Amino acid sequence: MTAPLNLIGPQVRSIRVQNGWTQENLAAKLQVEGWDVSRESVAKLEAQFRRAPDCELLFLAKVFAVKVADLFPANLDLKKLDPSLRLKVSTKFPRRTKSRPSQ
Repeated sequence: MTAPLNLIGPQVRSIRVQNGWTQENLAAKLQVEGWDVSRESVAKLEAQFRRAPDCELLFLAKVFAVKVADLFPANLDLKKLDPSLRLKVSTKFPRRTKSRPSQ
């Protein structure tokens, strides 16, 4: 099995099902709010096959009428997160150093 790419997928699925919505219904509701998302993208999110940017959390919380924190697993132990969930710091753009004035 592929390592999960987000923490919220199972909760999104659970809340969606509790509301009696299909993935297509959820995608349509999110689109009305301004997020151009497909049913396939919702499916990948729920299956944890893609990452979830922070702005998507806001859309999901609004459509579900829940707090953003409700999208995450209860009693989450951050020390036990799968390493695949941790993004590596980009080395594409090196860290800037403050230049010192010449003396």
